[in-house]
Amino acid sequence: MAPKLDVEHGHEQRLIHVLFFLFGFGIMAWVPRFPEIRENLALDNGAFGSIMSTGSVGALIGLVTVGHIIHRLGVKKVILVSIAVLYGSLIALVHIRSIILFVIFSVCFGFGITAMHLAINSQAFHFNARRSANIVTSGQGYWSAGALSTAIMSGLLVDRVSLETHITILSVVLTIAMILIVISLHPVLLSGNNDIESRYSLKQIFSSFKIDWPVSIGMVCVLYLEFAIGDWGTIFTKDRLEVSAGVSTIPYIVFTAMMIFGRLLIYKLLPYAPLEVWAKRGALIGGIGFGGCIVIATHLPVEMKWLSFSLFTLGFFLGGLGSSFLAPSFFRAAERRSNHPSAIAVGQFGAVNNFLAFIVKWIVAWTIQVTGSIALAMMIPTLMLLASLYFMHVLNEEPEAKS
Repeated sequence: MAPKLDVEHGHEQRLIHVLFFLFGFGIMAWVPRFPEIRENLALDNGAFGSIMSTGSVGALIGLVTVGHIIHRLGVKKVILVSIAVLYGSLIALVHIRSIILFVIFSVCFGFGITAMHLAINSQAFHFNARRSANIVTSGQGYWSAGALSTAIMSGLLVDRVSLETHITILSVVLTIAMILIVISLHPVLLSGNNDIESRYSLKQIFSSFKIDWPVSIGMVCVLYLEFAIGDWGTIFTKDRLEVSAGVSTIPYIVFTAMMIFGRLLIYKLLPYAPLEVWAKRGALIGGIGFGGCIVIATHLPVEMKWLSFSLFTLGFFLGGLGSSFLAPSFFRAAERRSNHPSAIAVGQFGAVNNFLAFIVKWIVAWTIQVTGSIALAMMIPTLMLLASLYFMHVLNEEPEAKS
């Protein structure tokens, strides 16, 4: 019987990792093609950044509610609905030209991403509890691998395949693939809680809401560099250096590759120093390395275009490597420090983080619009990453008992 359990264990772990991979592959597919989205909507940088941030509204709604729905109904129903909302809205976003409709589907897209994120991570925590193992951080590594793979593919498809054809076909294929995986995982999926006394009423959803400020602020500080690169990385390189759309994706690809490498490497480093120590080193490497390279590159003369591009790429390399494992580490800290079930704890934590990130996104977008400098705006996530050093102590705190 033991070998059979091992096989089932490995099969479940592989399928969860594949879900993380496909999730990252799907939602990041359009990011390298943001310049085309901006052109479709005929917006300047400030307006485009503001419009893109509207997805945070849907995400916030999802973060406040979906964790409780998972707690009551289980993962399967939530993840199936999430797949439909996620990829249906993504297809709509690349076809429409109306700003009003774009905002509506952007909110739906943000909700779908959040619902999927909570469902998959709840299943990962469920796996951890049953197997005394950790696949949350490795799952994030597979998510980054999916994001990297789709960035490479998108870079190759730019100027060859239309945005609409690319995203529509991809969304249909991923919808089918992810539904099949969910069906395969059905016997081990986290089920709903049938104990009426343990369910959360609408009143309890808000009355039980708790903000863990050190973790929440630390999380947004370490995570926003990833958001900024996702929102502005390709536009930054393309506009600043006037390189082709395909070449402009290279720094983003390098950043994502380092995110994968760092998330898979960290557990091999833990025997040599505590997580808090590695986290501080990572924040220093990422913040100083990224910010320093960007500052130097933007002050080089125009004729040194390719040296500037190389420095951009090096900065993205150091930023991705240094920040890679920080967000998953704060994510786990939030779950450990909460007395709520994992799905609810993650949702509440994410709601606060999403609200803070929404504010920072607007600040960055309008810094770009007012100053005309994406490079200057990129100093905001750089300083935030360095500021996260103040909150690193939460990573090594002992877990509290869950109610």
